[in-house]
Amino acid sequence: ADAFQAAGMLRWEFDRAIIPTPYGQDLILPAIYPLVRTGGTIYFYTFKKKFQIQGLVREFWDMGLKTVFFRRCGNVAPGVSRYAFDLVKTEK
Repeated sequence: ADAFQAAGMLRWEFDRAIIPTPYGQDLILPAIYPLVRTGGTIYFYTFKKKFQIQGLVREFWDMGLKTVFFRRCGNVAPGVSRYAFDLVKTEK
């Protein structure tokens, strides 16, 4: 089993989740989302271009995640950086 199947295997909610997303695997966030309680924090790491960040923050909001803080934390390719997001789950 892998992390994409975790919500189906675990029967409780967590206060926080740390998600160091492999390149191109952002779909892990909706898979882990149900495992975090409302008010809990998700630390989400992803690879994006700078122009994609504001759209990503809107996507988080639409999912019920408030972006508390984000930062760029290194380049991985020309124009592509690793970003860290601190997200709080605001709804189920």
